[in-house]
Amino acid sequence: MDGPPRPPSQHERVLDGLTAFGAAQSELLRLFARTKGMHVTDAAAVVQIIEHEDAGRPLTPARLAERIGLSPGATSILLARLETAGFIDRTREHTDRRIVTLRSTKAINEAADAFFEPLAKQLNAALAEFTAKDLDLLLSATDRLRALVEAYARDAMTQPEPTGHPTDAASQQLP
Repeated sequence: MDGPPRPPSQHERVLDGLTAFGAAQSELLRLFARTKGMHVTDAAAVVQIIEHEDAGRPLTPARLAERIGLSPGATSILLARLETAGFIDRTREHTDRRIVTLRSTKAINEAADAFFEPLAKQLNAALAEFTAKDLDLLLSATDRLRALVEAYARDAMTQPEPTGHPTDAASQQLP
Protein backbone atom coordinates (compact mmCIF):
# COMPACT_ATOMS: atom_id res chain seq x y z
CA MET A 1 0.00 0.00 0.00
CA ASP A 2 1.51 3.27 -1.14
CA GLY A 3 -0.54 5.59 1.04
CA PRO A 4 -1.95 8.95 0.07
CA PRO A 5 -0.32 10.81 -2.80
CA ARG A 6 2.35 13.22 -1.69
CA PRO A 7 1.63 16.89 -2.20
CA PRO A 8 3.59 18.50 -5.04
CA SER A 9 6.90 20.06 -4.07
CA GLN A 10 7.39 23.81 -4.26
CA HIS A 11 9.49 23.31 -7.42
CA GLU A 12 6.70 21.29 -9.02
CA ARG A 13 4.13 23.91 -8.07
CA VAL A 14 6.23 26.70 -9.61
CA LEU A 15 6.77 24.74 -12.84
CA ASP A 16 3.07 23.81 -12.93
CA GLY A 17 2.20 27.49 -12.48
CA LEU A 18 4.49 28.55 -15.30
CA THR A 19 3.10 25.81 -17.54
CA ALA A 20 -0.44 26.94 -16.75
CA PHE A 21 0.54 30.56 -17.46
CA GLY A 22 1.93 29.51 -20.86
CA ALA A 23 -1.24 27.54 -21.61
CA ALA A 24 -3.36 30.56 -20.65
CA GLN A 25 -1.31 32.73 -23.02
CA SER A 26 -1.84 30.20 -25.81
CA GLU A 27 -5.59 30.22 -25.16
CA LEU A 28 -5.56 34.02 -25.19
CA LEU A 29 -3.84 33.95 -28.59
CA ARG A 30 -6.50 31.53 -29.88
CA LEU A 31 -9.21 33.87 -28.58
CA PHE A 32 -7.58 36.88 -30.28
CA ALA A 33 -7.40 34.89 -33.51
CA ARG A 34 -11.09 33.96 -33.29
CA THR A 35 -12.17 37.55 -32.59
CA LYS A 36 -10.29 38.72 -35.69
CA GLY A 37 -11.39 35.82 -37.90
CA MET A 38 -7.79 34.65 -38.23
CA HIS A 39 -6.11 31.28 -38.04
CA VAL A 40 -4.13 30.95 -34.80
CA THR A 41 -0.85 30.71 -36.76
CA ASP A 42 -1.66 34.01 -38.49
CA ALA A 43 -2.39 35.61 -35.12
CA ALA A 44 0.86 34.23 -33.68
CA ALA A 45 2.74 35.74 -36.63
CA VAL A 46 1.06 39.12 -36.18
CA VAL A 47 1.86 39.14 -32.46
CA GLN A 48 5.50 38.26 -33.17
CA ILE A 49 5.74 41.02 -35.80
CA ILE A 50 4.22 43.61 -33.43
CA GLU A 51 6.32 42.57 -30.44
CA HIS A 52 9.58 42.68 -32.39
CA GLU A 53 8.63 45.95 -34.04
CA ASP A 54 7.83 47.47 -30.62
CA ALA A 55 11.20 46.27 -29.33
CA GLY A 56 12.95 48.02 -32.25
CA ARG A 57 13.97 44.71 -33.84
CA PRO A 58 11.58 44.22 -36.77
CA LEU A 59 11.48 40.73 -38.24
CA THR A 60 12.38 39.47 -41.66
CA PRO A 61 10.34 36.66 -43.20
CA ALA A 62 13.13 34.16 -42.44
CA ARG A 63 13.31 35.18 -38.79
CA LEU A 64 9.52 35.03 -38.48
CA ALA A 65 9.57 31.51 -39.95
CA GLU A 66 12.03 30.49 -37.21
CA ARG A 67 9.93 32.13 -34.48
CA ILE A 68 6.66 30.44 -35.45
CA GLY A 69 8.08 27.15 -36.73
CA LEU A 70 7.03 27.29 -40.36
CA SER A 71 8.92 26.48 -43.53
CA PRO A 72 9.93 29.43 -45.73
CA GLY A 73 7.25 28.47 -48.28
CA ALA A 74 4.49 28.25 -45.66
CA THR A 75 5.65 31.56 -44.19
CA SER A 76 5.46 33.20 -47.62
CA ILE A 77 1.86 32.01 -48.03
CA LEU A 78 1.01 33.21 -44.50
CA LEU A 79 2.55 36.64 -45.17
CA ALA A 80 0.61 36.99 -48.43
CA ARG A 81 -2.59 36.23 -46.50
CA LEU A 82 -1.74 38.78 -43.78
CA GLU A 83 -0.81 41.41 -46.36
CA THR A 84 -4.04 40.84 -48.30
CA ALA A 85 -6.01 41.17 -45.05
CA GLY A 86 -4.31 44.53 -44.39
CA PHE A 87 -2.51 43.34 -41.24
CA ILE A 88 1.10 43.69 -42.38
CA ASP A 89 3.29 45.41 -44.93
CA ARG A 90 6.51 44.06 -46.39
CA THR A 91 9.00 46.87 -46.81
CA ARG A 92 12.50 47.24 -48.19
CA GLU A 93 14.05 49.75 -45.85
CA HIS A 94 17.51 48.24 -45.47
CA THR A 95 20.44 49.47 -47.55
CA ASP A 96 20.47 45.96 -49.00
CA ARG A 97 17.18 46.16 -50.93
CA ARG A 98 16.92 42.36 -50.99
CA ILE A 99 16.14 42.36 -47.25
CA VAL A 100 12.43 42.49 -46.53
CA THR A 101 11.23 43.96 -43.22
CA LEU A 102 7.84 43.03 -41.80
CA ARG A 103 5.74 45.88 -40.44
CA SER A 104 2.34 45.72 -38.80
CA THR A 105 -0.38 48.07 -40.00
CA LYS A 106 -2.19 50.66 -37.95
CA ALA A 107 -5.41 48.62 -38.20
CA ILE A 108 -3.96 45.44 -36.66
CA ASN A 109 -2.09 47.45 -34.01
CA GLU A 110 -5.33 49.12 -32.97
CA ALA A 111 -7.12 45.76 -32.89
CA ALA A 112 -4.32 44.16 -30.84
CA ASP A 113 -4.20 47.12 -28.44
CA ALA A 114 -7.97 47.00 -27.94
CA PHE A 115 -7.78 43.27 -27.21
CA PHE A 116 -4.59 43.05 -25.11
CA GLU A 117 -4.36 46.45 -23.34
CA PRO A 118 -6.97 45.76 -20.64
CA LEU A 119 -5.08 42.61 -19.65
CA ALA A 120 -1.73 44.43 -19.77
CA LYS A 121 -3.09 46.98 -17.31
CA GLN A 122 -4.29 44.22 -14.98
CA LEU A 123 -0.95 42.41 -15.18
CA ASN A 124 0.94 45.63 -14.46
CA ALA A 125 -1.32 46.30 -11.47
CA ALA A 126 -0.68 42.79 -10.16
CA LEU A 127 3.09 43.21 -10.56
CA ALA A 128 2.94 46.58 -8.81
CA GLU A 129 2.09 44.68 -5.62
CA PHE A 130 5.58 43.15 -5.58
CA THR A 131 8.72 44.85 -4.26
CA ALA A 132 11.62 45.66 -6.56
CA LYS A 133 13.55 42.83 -4.90
CA ASP A 134 10.67 40.40 -5.58
CA LEU A 135 10.55 41.50 -9.22
CA ASP A 136 14.32 41.09 -9.58
CA LEU A 137 13.99 37.53 -8.27
CA LEU A 138 11.07 36.77 -10.63
CA LEU A 139 12.97 38.23 -13.56
CA SER A 140 16.07 36.22 -12.72
CA ALA A 141 14.08 33.01 -12.32
CA THR A 142 12.04 33.42 -15.51
CA ASP A 143 15.12 34.42 -17.53
CA ARG A 144 17.03 31.36 -16.31
CA LEU A 145 14.13 28.96 -16.86
CA ARG A 146 13.45 30.38 -20.34
CA ALA A 147 17.14 30.02 -21.27
CA LEU A 148 17.10 26.38 -20.12
CA VAL A 149 13.99 25.59 -22.15
CA GLU A 150 15.42 27.34 -25.23
CA ALA A 151 18.73 25.44 -24.89
CA TYR A 152 16.85 22.17 -24.47
CA ALA A 153 14.80 22.89 -27.59
CA ARG A 154 17.94 23.77 -29.59
CA ASP A 155 19.62 20.55 -28.45
CA ALA A 156 16.51 18.50 -29.25
CA MET A 157 16.47 19.94 -32.78
CA THR A 158 19.98 18.58 -33.39
CA GLN A 159 19.05 15.02 -32.37
CA PRO A 160 18.38 12.60 -35.20
CA GLU A 161 14.76 11.74 -35.89
CA PRO A 162 13.85 8.27 -34.66
CA THR A 163 13.12 5.82 -37.42
CA GLY A 164 10.41 3.22 -37.48
CA HIS A 165 7.53 2.80 -35.10
CA PRO A 166 8.20 3.48 -31.38
CA THR A 167 7.31 -0.10 -30.52
CA ASP A 168 9.78 -1.48 -33.07
CA ALA A 169 12.77 -0.94 -30.76
CA ALA A 170 10.95 -2.38 -27.78
CA SER A 171 9.80 -5.46 -29.69
CA GLN A 172 13.34 -6.10 -30.90
CA GLN A 173 14.56 -6.27 -27.30
CA LEU A 174 12.16 -9.04 -26.35
CA PRO A 175 13.52 -12.62 -26.35
